[in-house]
Amino acid sequence: MIIQMLNRTDPERVQIQVKNVDGSGSITTGFGAMLVTAGASIDGISAVKSTAARVKGFVGVAVQDIAINGFGLVTAWGFVNSVQLSNVGTSITVTAGDTLIPGAVAGTFFSSVTAQAMSTLLYKYVVGATTVPVDISNLNQSFVQGVVRAL
Repeated sequence: MIIQMLNRTDPERVQIQVKNVDGSGSITTGFGAMLVTAGASIDGISAVKSTAARVKGFVGVAVQDIAINGFGLVTAWGFVNSVQLSNVGTSITVTAGDTLIPGAVAGTFFSSVTAQAMSTLLYKYVVGATTVPVDISNLNQSFVQGVVRAL
C-alpha cells in the first residue's frame, strides 16, 4: 500500500498493488478493479475488472495498464485522472459530483445511482470530478476524472 505524504500541490491518495488474474485481458488505465472474492481464490492481491454484479470486491481504479498475471497500482482512495465510462447505448452528460459505480461492461463505470442505493454498494464508488457531455452510443468509450472512495 502506498499512502502519499502531505503535498500541497497534489491531491492525497492511497494506492494498492494488485495482480491481474482476469483471463479476459489487461486491466486498462481507468478501469475499475475488484479483488477476487470466490472461495479458495481469495488471497488479498488477485484482482479482475470490476462489474456491477460483484461490487463488494471493488478496490479502486487502475492508474496504469496491468497485463494478465502482471502487477500494478490501483487508487483505492483519492483523485484519478482517468475513469472509463460504460457504453450505455446513448448520449449522456456526466456532471462533476455525479456518483459513478461499476457498470455492466467489466471495468467501466456508470452514473445512475440513487442516494438510497449507496448502502447496497457498501459506500464504494467514484465521484466524477469533471463535467463531460459524452456520446457513448457506440464501442468508443469516454473518460472523466474522479475521486475514488473504495476503502
